[in-house]
Amino acid sequence: NHHTLDEIPLYRLVGPAVVVDVREAVAKDRDYRLTVDDLKAWETRHGRIPVGAIVLMHSGWGRYWPDKVKYLGSVTSGDTETLHFPGFSKEAAEFLVTERKIDGVGIDTASIDHGPSKDFLVHQILNGANVYGLENVASLDRLPATGATVIALPMKIKGGTGGPVRIIALLP
Repeated sequence: NHHTLDEIPLYRLVGPAVVVDVREAVAKDRDYRLTVDDLKAWETRHGRIPVGAIVLMHSGWGRYWPDKVKYLGSVTSGDTETLHFPGFSKEAAEFLVTERKIDGVGIDTASIDHGPSKDFLVHQILNGANVYGLENVASLDRLPATGATVIALPMKIKGGTGGPVRIIALLP
């Protein structure tokens, strides 16, 4: 019982950007998952994540695009068993939905779930709460941790569960 692309209210597609930089952790673990501790550390530095925010995980993974092997972490094309890239943790997704009431998340990897995921719990949690996910987001290194406004405009596909999105950020 979640919104399809044509049903997402427009006001939910515009919101304050929260850019959580986890490049250091990702450098140590390419399957890193954003944690609640990462989010609370961000809040310690920048203030509480606002209701209606669009939380963007900056893993630094975008630097591997368009090298498919590095970006997907696998030499085997189409084999989801061997994917390796960072994503959100189940606990972070639950926290963002229940405690912070965000409107969307975004990431600079191929999925909001980390590469080795087999159950896609982050997708399930967010979709179940009508929180959308933006994947393959470019240029997160150009955004400040706070102060920008994100506008994410998907194609209005009737009944669509995913599709191309034009994402822009208005800088402070």
